Amino acid sequence: MALYRHFTSQEALNAEYDVGRSVTNFPAIIDFYMRESARVREDLPSDLDVPYGPTRAEHLDIFRSERPAAPILIFFHGGYWRSLSSKEYNLVARGPVSAGVTTLLVNYALCPDVTIEEIVRQARAAVAWAYRNAASFGGDRERIYV
Repeated sequence: MALYRHFTSQEALNAEYDVGRSVTNFPAIIDFYMRESARVREDLPSDLDVPYGPTRAEHLDIFRSERPAAPILIFFHGGYWRSLSSKEYNLVARGPVSAGVTTLLVNYALCPDVTIEEIVRQARAAVAWAYRNAASFGGDRERIYV
């Protein structure tokens, strides 16, 4: 009997969540993300590490559009729930901000320190925070996109 779908061992299933093993140039990709993200932080006005919840991991980076009452894009970083942070993905803010969209990059706690359920709670808290606080960073809470 399969463990999940066609997987017959936990090791095979775990391998599917280890991008570092399946992408040969993964360290170079992350280095690129980090360099470009640092440039974005230098080039764009931002509020970094803004808390949205009670834990140390619950913070977000806000890259503001110059447009008043701008639409809001909320971005949750990748990493298979177990690696990386919002900082490696700040590079995604450049395009939306240049198009007039205020962009929030959400950081959250990672597995195995927390459960997926806790990550979902944190994600919901980040969206709720953005809705409640949109006016404080020039966003339109009626135009939030995740």
